[in-house]
Amino acid sequence: MDTVHVGGEASVWTDNRFTNEFAAMPSLHFGYAFLIGLTVATIPLDSCVSSSSTAQHPQLDTSQSPTTLPKSNRRLLSIILGLFYPSLILISIIATGNHFILDAVAGSIVCGIARLGNNVLLNLLVIEDWFLWLVRVHKPERTVVEPDD
Repeated sequence: MDTVHVGGEASVWTDNRFTNEFAAMPSLHFGYAFLIGLTVATIPLDSCVSSSSTAQHPQLDTSQSPTTLPKSNRRLLSIILGLFYPSLILISIIATGNHFILDAVAGSIVCGIARLGNNVLLNLLVIEDWFLWLVRVHKPERTVVEPDD
């Protein structure tokens, strides 16, 4: 129930047929967008400069094509894109009246805890390998299946 509007008064932004008041908390729309943005903003980037002569004088680097950005510009672009996507989702979920800011904060906390839980589970892969060795079962290998013509 909307606690901002008391009585019979309602807002077109928070009381319409497209608003689901029971599914708003937490906003996994924003939580997922936050994780994607965090991944894009922190993606490891390789250096574009490869030769030792250009490493000493980066201003004289003529080997780069016009489409290749230097490392600092690529880092800045990835940070901007990593911030832009969650911001766009946050604006859209608030503007449509589907979520409030607290829903987005709770969604980012839930998805952050899930990301930490994933890291814990990845550390347990060693135990899985040991168990499979103990019971003499081989882990299935990933193969690519080509469709028949």
